[in-house]
Amino acid sequence: MPPSVRSPEYREGLLVTVSGVLLLTLDTPLLRLVDGNQWTVMFWRGVFVFLALAVWWLWRRWSSGNRQPFVMGRWGMFVSLLYGLSNVFFVIALHNTTVANLLVILALNPLICALLSLVFLNDRINFTTWAAIAASFFGVAIIIQDSFGRLSFYGDVMAMLAVFTLASAIVFTRKSGLNLTTSPALAGLIAAAVALPFAPSLILEGGQWGYMAANGIVVMAIATALLAYAPSLLPAAHVGMFYLLETVLGPLWVWLAVGEEPSKMAFIGGSIVIATLIVHSALSLRK
Repeated sequence: MPPSVRSPEYREGLLVTVSGVLLLTLDTPLLRLVDGNQWTVMFWRGVFVFLALAVWWLWRRWSSGNRQPFVMGRWGMFVSLLYGLSNVFFVIALHNTTVANLLVILALNPLICALLSLVFLNDRINFTTWAAIAASFFGVAIIIQDSFGRLSFYGDVMAMLAVFTLASAIVFTRKSGLNLTTSPALAGLIAAAVALPFAPSLILEGGQWGYMAANGIVVMAIATALLAYAPSLLPAAHVGMFYLLETVLGPLWVWLAVGEEPSKMAFIGGSIVIATLIVHSALSLRK
C-alpha cells in the first residue's frame, strides 16, 4: 500500500528523491567537461562509483555495526544488473546525441515506471496517465524522427534503452521491498567491466581526472545511492517523476558549461513532453 502523502515516510522519500535528482543534474555537464572516449569515461565512472559506495558501506559496518550485506541476494543482483545496463546505455547515448535529446527521452521515466508498475506491481493506471503516456511518446517520436539517418539517431535509441532499464530498476526495487542502496556500486562495476575491452586507453589527462572524480565519487555515488533507496519509501512512478528535474536543469548546466544548444525539433518535442508531465503531475497532486 503506498504511503500517505502526509506520512513521515513519504516526506523522507521526497527529501531523499529531490536531493538525489538535484545532484544527478550535474552528471551530464561534468561528463561533457571530461570530453573523453565513451568507453574510457564509462570505465572510470563505474570504478569511481563502486569505490565510493564500497568505502561508505565498509565505514557504515564499522561505525554502526550495521550488517546489511553489500549485495542483497538475487534482488540486489538483478537490480544492480539493470542499473549497470542503464549506465552503459546512458554513456553511449551521451556521446552520440545531444544532451537535450538524451534528457528529454529520459523524461519518459515516470511514464515507463507507471506502465511497468501496472504489469509487475498491479498498480492501476487512470485515463489521465494513459493520455500523458501517449502525448509524451509523441514528443519523443518528434525528436527521434528529426535525428533519423544521422548519428544522433543511434544515440537516441541508446537513450530509450537507458530510460527503460532505469525505470525497470526503480520498479523492481519497489517490488523487492528491500533497501538496495548499494546496488549502484555493483552496477558501476558491471558498467566498467563492459567498457574495459573496448576502451582504447584508460589514461585521462590533466583536468579530466578532476571532473571524472567529482562525477563518480561525489555526484554519481551519492545521487545513485539516494535514488536507489527512494523506491523503498515512495511509489516507483513518484520517484520517476522527479527525474524531470534533470531534464529541465541538465541542458541548462551543459549550455552554461560548454555552450551546447538544443535543436529546434528537440525544443518542440521536449516542450511537449515537459508540458505533458507538468500537467499530469499537477492533476495527480490535485487528486
